[in-house]
Amino acid sequence: MKIMKKSILFCVLFTNLFLASCSYAQEKIVFVKNREIHSMDPDGGNIKQLTNYKVPGHTPISCRPSISKSGKICYIYDPLKHGWMSTYIMNIDGSNKRRLTNEPKSKDSGTWNSTISPNGHYVVFSSLRTNNHEKIYRMNIDGSELISISNNTKGYPKWSPDSKYIIYETSNSIKGNDIVITDINGNNKKTLIKSKDNLRYPTFSKDGKMIAFIKQKSNYAELIVANSNGKNQKKLLDIDKWSRISFSSDSKSIVFVSKNERISTINLDGTDYKELTKGRDPVWSF
Repeated sequence: MKIMKKSILFCVLFTNLFLASCSYAQEKIVFVKNREIHSMDPDGGNIKQLTNYKVPGHTPISCRPSISKSGKICYIYDPLKHGWMSTYIMNIDGSNKRRLTNEPKSKDSGTWNSTISPNGHYVVFSSLRTNNHEKIYRMNIDGSELISISNNTKGYPKWSPDSKYIIYETSNSIKGNDIVITDINGNNKKTLIKSKDNLRYPTFSKDGKMIAFIKQKSNYAELIVANSNGKNQKKLLDIDKWSRISFSSDSKSIVFVSKNERISTINLDGTDYKELTKGRDPVWSF
């Protein structure tokens, strides 16, 4: 009887662990629609609203999602005043929402473009909280040990898939933007791409072998992919001027916002273009 009870208990525990591990087994695209964060399958199915913030006298927005390998979603939200952003985290199903940063003292001192590291240990964000100069900051996932890792940058930091490096954009002396990489402490900075063009929103592929970014034009942007060292740049297609971009879990496709403001995907060889749904800020899970 004791053996049978132990066997039943083991089966129950194993089943629970299996279900828990499977809760994030299916990859998702997380995005913003109608000022709230949603998720969907990579084919556009099973759309689910994850946030539903209602504040009397205030129309808040939750945006800029990022996802760790374990399925934690980091995002920013302005609970009290428009544009006074704070950093939050939740599970990929929208449960267990938790605030990581305090209410900012001003709009400029808020946390913008917050991005969780793939290992779930850190968050980086951009802010003008010091002398009105935009910097990139890093903090622990609990909001502790805040440090500055860059000066006078346009920000939009993204992590390498091994959580060892951060890639971002910064202004240069030729009236363009450079794409720079640094370690997590802000040391060993290296310019991957120097350009007179307005390069924005660089991001790593999930295997770390490639990067993608956009080259902004007057009313659209070119979606560019390159090796992780910035070499062998290739234009995929023209997209929305302000589109965020993200590689698929197998690093063979990319999600973006099309010129008609539809979240869309395309293979890196230019095939299998699909428009999924209307929205902004897409990010593809690991």
